[in-house]
Amino acid sequence: MIFKISFENLKDSIILPVNPSEPVISGGGTNFTDIQVIKGGERTIIGNSMLQVVSFSSFFPRDYDSSYCTREDIPDPWEAVKKIEKWRESGKPVKLLITQTGVNMYATIRKFDYREKGGEPGDVYYDIEFKEFKFIKIREVVKEAPKVQQQSDRPETSATAKSYTVVKGDCLWNIAKKFYGNGSQYTKIFNANNPPIKNASLIYPGQVFTIPS
Repeated sequence: MIFKISFENLKDSIILPVNPSEPVISGGGTNFTDIQVIKGGERTIIGNSMLQVVSFSSFFPRDYDSSYCTREDIPDPWEAVKKIEKWRESGKPVKLLITQTGVNMYATIRKFDYREKGGEPGDVYYDIEFKEFKFIKIREVVKEAPKVQQQSDRPETSATAKSYTVVKGDCLWNIAKKFYGNGSQYTKIFNANNPPIKNASLIYPGQVFTIPS
């Protein structure tokens, strides 16, 4: 069995030199809440999944001993303590791996107590607790700006608009009277044909005008 704590995507890590004898793995599964309903008795509300908690105790030995050390290249006890404290205070999760248990998760270090024992100078004993950490996925919602319909300065001409070819003696007033029955509506024709009409008093034979409905 291997107990490994790593930091920042395995850029730094510690493999515990002495395996804890009794790691405690709790939590996980589903959160249940029991409530009492008036005249209905006890009921259970099924909630979301709970985070896993892992705790254990062990020690960092000063010297290698093949009877309990899992590897020869053991870390300096106080350097290992400083490293774990640094990870704990970084505000970032660590990665905890315990082979043969299924524990392979990101976690925060919730507790880390350590001390030396009399008669064992240099060995550092510790108690540590981890709580599972799950990254929050934030979905970005992109809002499109509302489309602004640009209005033309030129009046809209419908599909029923007609055309008219100017003849000698025409003026916009007479043309408007012919199509609308009211000469004062000549401005409709002027606005719909500007250009080519630049002056309402100056139109010429042969010009073709749009007559809006």
